[in-house]
Amino acid sequence: MMPDSDGSHKLQHHSNAALRDAFQRLWSASDGTARRFTAAATVFMLSASVATALSPLLLKALVDAMDTGRDNYPGIVPIVLVLAYTLAHYLARSLAELRATALGRAEQRIHRQLSDECFRHIMSLSLRFHLERETGALAQTLSNGLLGYRVVLLHLVNSVLPIMVEAASMGVVLIILGHSGFLTIIGLSVALYALVFRIGAVHIRGPARAASTAHVNSGAVFTDSLLNYETVKLFTGEARVRRRYLDALRNTEDHWTELYRRRMQNGLAVAGIFALSLGMSLYVAANAVAEGTMSVGDFVLVNAYVIQLVMPLERIGFAYRDIVQGISFIDKMAELFREEPEPCQVTGQTPVDPGPKELMFDHVSFGYDLDRPILRNVSFSVPPGGTLAVVGASGSGKSSLIRLLLRLVEPGKGKICLGGLDLSDIPLADLRKSIAVVPQDPIMFNDSIAFNIAFARPGCSQNEIVAAAKIANIHDFILGLPDGYSTTVGERGVRLSGGERQRLAIARAVIRKPDIYIFDEATSALDSTTEHKVLRQFFDATKNATAVIMAHRLSTIVQANEIIVLDEGRITERGTHEDLLQLAGAYSVMWRGQRWLPFCKSVAETAER
Repeated sequence: MMPDSDGSHKLQHHSNAALRDAFQRLWSASDGTARRFTAAATVFMLSASVATALSPLLLKALVDAMDTGRDNYPGIVPIVLVLAYTLAHYLARSLAELRATALGRAEQRIHRQLSDECFRHIMSLSLRFHLERETGALAQTLSNGLLGYRVVLLHLVNSVLPIMVEAASMGVVLIILGHSGFLTIIGLSVALYALVFRIGAVHIRGPARAASTAHVNSGAVFTDSLLNYETVKLFTGEARVRRRYLDALRNTEDHWTELYRRRMQNGLAVAGIFALSLGMSLYVAANAVAEGTMSVGDFVLVNAYVIQLVMPLERIGFAYRDIVQGISFIDKMAELFREEPEPCQVTGQTPVDPGPKELMFDHVSFGYDLDRPILRNVSFSVPPGGTLAVVGASGSGKSSLIRLLLRLVEPGKGKICLGGLDLSDIPLADLRKSIAVVPQDPIMFNDSIAFNIAFARPGCSQNEIVAAAKIANIHDFILGLPDGYSTTVGERGVRLSGGERQRLAIARAVIRKPDIYIFDEATSALDSTTEHKVLRQFFDATKNATAVIMAHRLSTIVQANEIIVLDEGRITERGTHEDLLQLAGAYSVMWRGQRWLPFCKSVAETAER
């Protein structure tokens, strides 16, 4: 079914814009090395095209020499022509190999730089983007985009440019030899090819985009299932996730099948045009030979040129079709590049002096959506070297305080100051270097223990890594492992327990030597004895640093300078541990409930015995 003219115009406009964007991205991603190899590939391509265009002319001369006999041509001439004809083919193929090698080097360099640029851009995107992304879809988008750029680059150098050079050379030869009439047939063929490929490109563009999207989605389902393999095992969900993945694969297969069907229809029309063009050319040439206006060599030349012109025109059309499909793959990556980096990348230039600093939230309000506020008019301050504890139910806004402090998100109202400076006046890199976060569920790189500890401070020594591990009370555990600090922790740290990951995260924070420590339920996976030992060693080693502790286990925060209680984004209580107990409010209720838990467990154990 033909698309309407307005829709066709929009698709073509979108395709042209995407093609321009692809060229611009290719140019920006190619450094001096890539451009030199691309230039070399272009020179080899041009030389091979000229050799290819000349070889039929040499074949014509050879056929005429054999047809007219020795009377008109000395015996040495056919030998020379055979050698020249053979050499032309040898050069064409040898130069093609050189072109492929040079283009391969350029392609790999561009692949490396495009991958790096895409990765850099992804890492610069805002927290909101990463909260909404699908890891598998993102990886597949990158893979498809790189494939699309490869298709565009290879077709430009291997198909479009050489065919244009060959066509121009052959056209000149036909005119010089007085066979310009055949150019009319070739011109008609070109017009028919252009029409068919134009219609085919419009028909293929939609299915190509759908196939690319389905391919990305199936990759997302695959990765999501792998990331949740433990949940799959716990709930015997192997069959369910397999069906989910199979449905995604079936959808992908259906879209690719439709794409191949459209390509087949286009290819059949192209084959018909080729047969028509070749038949007309041979019929006209055969009549000319019969009438004596053309020699047998001319007939061979015209036949060779028509085949070498018409078939390459097909390749140009197929190249255009593939480029359209490649652009459909590029579109997804282009959408990714159009994502704006986090706005707080543009910051002030006031440097941050090292040392403990006062932290202040001044009437801060925040929400991820306008109709769902998270924090409401929150104000507090932490003196340099002081400790603030924040308690509250899940969803009360504790994690949002951390994200605001790190400028992963921006407040809707109010301001946040560090050392008397508004956060927006502090260079983002300096701000984040001055803060270390120990999350409730730390994620580790699939690398060694030493790498994960040292990640927070590049260039640190092994002695510093060991010292940080001792403060986190995990040094002895590491020494008990077969590979010690070289032990690989597995993807996301799955080879370690939750408590071991938390202690590694504490060591990672300690080695950073920041001005502010943030603990987000950082010891929730530790038993009480280990927790108190770790915290005592930690606070002894970092007693001059400012600390903000998000806690459910209240026994860990009784020594805090101030404790605030959050409820639905508002501060409902504040004061020291003793002040809040005397207030007899929500904090007091939580404290009494947690104090009763050990007693209840003891009674239950006694009853069982």
